[in-house]
Amino acid sequence: MPPGWRTEVVLGGSPERRIIALRREPTQGPALFRLIVIPGSGCTGFAPFAGRYFNGLTKAQVIVLHKPYADLFAGPAPAGCSAEFVRNDALGSWRDDAIAALRQLPPGDAASLPAIVLGISEGAEIAPYLLPAISNPMGMVLLSATGLDPAVAGEMHAERSGQRAAWTRLKETSASSQPDGMIVEGRSLRYWRDMFGWKLTAALAETGLPLLRVWGSDDALLPQEAYDRFRSLPAANSMQICDWRLAEADHGLQGRRGDGVQLLWRQLERWAATGRLDCGNDMGRLR
Repeated sequence: MPPGWRTEVVLGGSPERRIIALRREPTQGPALFRLIVIPGSGCTGFAPFAGRYFNGLTKAQVIVLHKPYADLFAGPAPAGCSAEFVRNDALGSWRDDAIAALRQLPPGDAASLPAIVLGISEGAEIAPYLLPAISNPMGMVLLSATGLDPAVAGEMHAERSGQRAAWTRLKETSASSQPDGMIVEGRSLRYWRDMFGWKLTAALAETGLPLLRVWGSDDALLPQEAYDRFRSLPAANSMQICDWRLAEADHGLQGRRGDGVQLLWRQLERWAATGRLDCGNDMGRLR
């Protein structure tokens, strides 16, 4: 484990589904806030790179949740996931597991602090649903996630990548009578059926919390049009949204100008210190 980090194992939505949480206390002075992190898709495990990834975040208690059957040491881009992981991976069960886990994880000395929920890519899709299990939520962050319902964002990605026909076949198979356990495009039909019916935009609007969206201009997975489309939706009109587009950064906020994740930590610490989500000059210069 990276220095300063520890693991906690709790039950998910059912006894056989165990959630591994990585936890780290602030590295400089008392905590200003709690950061609840929901990683992206697949069986990504944060243990090999958590120390580096969160290095610039010094004033927060950090909790990273891992899906059941994920490999804690898989790294950010594992070559493959176990068959057990694929069989059990679905947005609905992951939401229920994460809620159950958060209700069991004691916040310790950070119990009274404000909390920020950070959803990374696919992690954003369950992030707003976790708020009932989190005390004193202050705001939400979507990292490389638009806020659109995943079926809408997925279709836009398929159009961009020339996979429209494959996307259409996937929709048709999901609507068929094939069993939930059937594997299509590397995931179970249960996963795809959850995804096609998932309502993220409405859930974000219902939170009433400030929302920070952060993404790279060179993201190969999501086009700029997807971020613009979210802004045009009626639900977005009632939300306090701050958009931060990092020039020449990729899906992981990495680029020729450096590590955008470390810049994000600086902004979150300022947000927690002032109680105000500032979309002013410091963010504007990075657009």
